[in-house]
This record gives sequence, structure tokens and C-alpha cells, in this order.
Amino acid sequence: MKFLIFLIFAMTVIGASSAYGYDELSASDFKIVNSLGEEIKSPVVDQQLNLQTSLKNLSEKNIDWAYIVQVINSDGAIVDLNYATGSIANNQTLAAALSWIPSEAGNYKIEIFVWDNLRDINPLAPMSTHSITVT
Repeated sequence: MKFLIFLIFAMTVIGASSAYGYDELSASDFKIVNSLGEEIKSPVVDQQLNLQTSLKNLSEKNIDWAYIVQVINSDGAIVDLNYATGSIANNQTLAAALSWIPSEAGNYKIEIFVWDNLRDINPLAPMSTHSITVT
């Protein structure tokens, strides 16, 4: 019985991920970079941070995308919410990045979403979460 429940759960997860395009676009390699693309290891207050993720089109068709970045402080408040949209050709890889300038030192959670657009909000990749400390 446990195996049957697991099988139904696995098929539901696989079916949902296929339905929302998880097999068409890959989002990976999150990093914080400066305007020259050099990685920033220790972010500081008032420094421009480019929150960058690599998007790779795994399908045979062009895909429209919306890259959404939400920055949350240690109190749980959203301190920045930004997005960019575009299109990615079949088998293309690109770096999507949005800038944020922290105004206060502290610990932050960064949530990354990649959707098909801002209207239908169908995810193309699983949401990812990253933690940073700004000094």
C-alpha cells in the first residue's frame, strides 16, 4: 500500500512538473556579480548587486520567460521585488540578472522565480532560495 501511495505521489509530481514546463527550461548557477560579471563574495551596504541566474532552453522551440527576484529581510518583509522578461531560443543559454542595492546590513533571503509570463504565472523552473549576508 505504501508503494502505491508513493507511486501515485511520484506520478503527480512528475506530471505537474511536465505540465508547467520544468522539462523545457533549466535555471541554475545563481550568483551575485558586479556590473563586470565578477562574483561578489562579501556584499556591502550601498553596493550594486546583480542577482544572476543561468537560464538554458532545453526544448526545440523558443520560450518566453519572466525572471522574478524577491529579496526578503530577516523580519520577513519584502525589501525588493523586481522582474525582467524576454525570450530564449531553442538550445540557447543566457544569464538573467536583476540589480539590487541593499540599504541596510543584515541577513536576506533571495527567492528566484522563472515563469512563462507575468499574466499566467506558470513556472518554467522550480523556485530557488538563496541566503546572503550584507555587511
